Amino acid sequence: MRKIVLAAAAFGLAFTASPALADDHAKAEPELAKVDWYRINMIKWKSGKGQRAHEIIDMFEKVDAALGYDDVIDIHMNTGEWHSIVAIPMRQGIAAMGWANNAESDKWDAEFAKQVGGEDKAKELWAEYQSLIAEHHRHVGHIDQ
Repeated sequence: MRKIVLAAAAFGLAFTASPALADDHAKAEPELAKVDWYRINMIKWKSGKGQRAHEIIDMFEKVDAALGYDDVIDIHMNTGEWHSIVAIPMRQGIAAMGWANNAESDKWDAEFAKQVGGEDKAKELWAEYQSLIAEHHRHVGHIDQ
C-alpha cells in the first residue's frame, strides 16, 4: 500500500509547480534535504511491445533485488496516455544529478552485466529495451519526509 501512496504522490508532485521554491529559493533550500527524491519515467510502449518490455523490466528488478533494493515503484497504467510510470529513488538525493559518475549506477550496471552474461549482452538488452519505447518523458519529483 505504501508503494501505491508513494507512487501517487510522486506522480502528482512531478506535475505540480512549487511557487514557494521559485519565490523564496534561499529560504527553501535547506528543506531540500528533508525530502525523498525520485526520477519519474513516463513511458508509452510501441504497439505490441509492452510484454517484452516488462520481461526486460523483470531482469532489472532481479538486479535491484540482488543489490538489496525494493523501492522502485512501477505502475502499469489502465487509463491515460502512459502505459507505465516508474518512480526510481535517487538514493544519494538531488545532488546525484550533478555527478559525472555515479557509483550506485556503476554498481547496478556491473550487477546487470553479471546477471545477463556480460557487458555486451547487457548493452544488447538495453538497446532492445530502448527500441520498445514509443515515447518517454523524464521528470524529477519528491516526497516530503
